[in-house]
Amino acid sequence: MKAAPDSSRGGVLLVANYDSNVGFAWWLMESFWVKLAEHYAERNVFLAFPQISRVSESIQSSSINVVEIDFSKTVIGNIAAQLGFLRRHRIRLIYFSDMSTWHWRFVLYRLFGVRLIVVHDHTPGVRTPARNWKAFVKRILHKMPMFTVDGAIGATEYIRQRLVQVSCVPADRCYAAPNGLPNNEIPPRKVQLRQLLEIPEGKKVIVMTGRAHRYKGIGFMLEVINLLPVVYKEKMHFVFIGSGPDLEYFQDMARSLQLQNICTFAGYRSNIVSLLAGADIAVHPSRGEVGYSLSILEYMRAGLPVIVPDNPSVCGATIDGVTGIIYPEGDVPVACEALLTLLSNEQLRWQMGKAARLESLRYSLEETHRKLIQAFSEIEGKMSPGMWN
Repeated sequence: MKAAPDSSRGGVLLVANYDSNVGFAWWLMESFWVKLAEHYAERNVFLAFPQISRVSESIQSSSINVVEIDFSKTVIGNIAAQLGFLRRHRIRLIYFSDMSTWHWRFVLYRLFGVRLIVVHDHTPGVRTPARNWKAFVKRILHKMPMFTVDGAIGATEYIRQRLVQVSCVPADRCYAAPNGLPNNEIPPRKVQLRQLLEIPEGKKVIVMTGRAHRYKGIGFMLEVINLLPVVYKEKMHFVFIGSGPDLEYFQDMARSLQLQNICTFAGYRSNIVSLLAGADIAVHPSRGEVGYSLSILEYMRAGLPVIVPDNPSVCGATIDGVTGIIYPEGDVPVACEALLTLLSNEQLRWQMGKAARLESLRYSLEETHRKLIQAFSEIEGKMSPGMWN
């Protein structure tokens, strides 16, 4: 049982946006919270969930104090509860994820003792850079220290640049902690994917993982497969691993295109890494990520060549012609040509897959953690030594 927090030490508040058992890539956020708790071991570290159902083992075994309080709402009752918590526990630093870099309530937080506010941006997609009067207003807002964040961290370098160009946060307040994967010394056990999903032997497996949402481009991939010559359709099988609100829509679309016999929607699976090891080609036609996605890194780590669009929020980890193929976004015929190229050339698949595995090692979770802690150290270093008093 954890000892009662000593309020004289000053507090750090980590804010979660969802129930304790909900969220995309939850393990990644949990690893950030645990690392920050280790970094601020001399402080009282709290993790606020809007609702608590199940707390992970990694959080339970850490020094983090888990509390149920909603920091996402801005109605008077919620704000009053938030301010009471901040004062009661002498919170000096707040770490938000996917929060605006400017907000009126930040003024109230600071009046109640908060000295540092940091936002970590993991939101996907391409945004239009701010120009003219919009850029002017945003720059003015971010020059008002009571209203704005002290530091903004991007989930990739792409997001860091977006914080500067779109949100207009001053560049010297923006950092990048590029998302990465754990460097597992023991490779995952390969699952016999064809046998598990009853895919005929000899067929090349094209795999995609993620949330079953139209934004992810699964429908686009079905159109690409539909354009393949019949002889190649007979040699391949598309597997989508994941659940989501549009899963039935994609199943119906596959049937309407008469692709149901060469497409499997496998639903949610906990052993994705092992399943990927049984595939041949990966595709990720998403309309937006954070420069790349954890799914793309997992494909690469599994030694798969990856086909992605030239959307800058998606293709950041792919080297065209080396670790995969990049096609013009939305261009079904060109994407089909890319798929044909890999389906028909085993040597090229092997070469690209090997290069992808080597390239994936650059994206390690250990480096992500190092960059995250470095960013916090630099942000805190700009404050006075007495910020924790």
